[in-house]
Amino acid sequence: MPGYRNLIMSRKAAMVIAALATLLYIYHLLLYPTNPVSDLHQSSTSNLTSPFQNSTRIEDCSLPYVSMNNGGRLGNKICQYMSLALLRSVFGIRVGILKNMNNYLRKIFPKLSLPVEDPKCFHGTPSRDNFSALYRNLSVRNSASGRNLVDSKLHPYLLSESVYIYNYPCPWNLLLPLRDQLRQELVFHDAILNKAKMHLNHAVKSLLNNATKNITIITVHVRRTDYLNYIKVNYKLKPLKKTYFQRAFKFFRNRVASPVFAVSSDDPEWCKNNIMDKDVVFVGTKDPVLDMALLSLGDHHVITYGTYGFVSAFLGAGIIVYPDNKDRPVFPCLNSTILQSISRN
Repeated sequence: MPGYRNLIMSRKAAMVIAALATLLYIYHLLLYPTNPVSDLHQSSTSNLTSPFQNSTRIEDCSLPYVSMNNGGRLGNKICQYMSLALLRSVFGIRVGILKNMNNYLRKIFPKLSLPVEDPKCFHGTPSRDNFSALYRNLSVRNSASGRNLVDSKLHPYLLSESVYIYNYPCPWNLLLPLRDQLRQELVFHDAILNKAKMHLNHAVKSLLNNATKNITIITVHVRRTDYLNYIKVNYKLKPLKKTYFQRAFKFFRNRVASPVFAVSSDDPEWCKNNIMDKDVVFVGTKDPVLDMALLSLGDHHVITYGTYGFVSAFLGAGIIVYPDNKDRPVFPCLNSTILQSISRN
């Protein structure tokens, strides 16, 4: 029965290959726990209203769930919300935002869709975990389950117990495929957006003497003050010099018609003394919500550090330019035309 033996051998070989592939995948996840390059992630994040979200299981109060810390300031809170939306979209698990997070964010974004955690449906005492560890564990479980079709009714529920994420996640590379969908949900309140548009238009017109036809607006967020010591202590990084901004501005001057760089910063004096030019205008206010809405209006964006600048650009359109640090790459696994790195030195 040589044919039968060959069939057995081919099946054994296939099983060995499959096992090796699974081990390599898990090894890769351990090295890069936030790697966005996977079939599941690409297919399920292509549409925020995935089959998982239409499933009754994400509303089943008997199933475990994930809730999130509500710490930090505006940028942190929005990143926490988006991270929960990411977990639901990718893995089809129940999530709930804390009541105080909902109260804070809904005043800014009236179209929020994630359910608010309440004792009736979100009961029990969750275990504590950080976002990266949870994402890695869910990815490994998903791989081990062998699920290929995200709309299959046979896939297992990947969460074995309820989890409270205690840290401040903002996984840029994982969130990026959800950008268009999250922009439809995180829409600023009309009053905020209208005020931001009026402020930006006034600033640009004052720079160009009302000649605003065919311009391309590049919003620029410059984070300094408290962050200078933070990056020094935690990442051994020195403050960004004006050369970074000169390179970032040149990147756009060489690519778009009539660019205007609209700058917002917690250190306006440094900006006015270092990066102002004939096509640069300072537009920042002392209102972080208004400034974020204003920064999101750009056709493209230049950012520095921190969740605030990232979220401001993420909620906008176009390219996001960020400072590259070769010793500590921000996106070791991500190849995207949306994100463009510029040398910080």
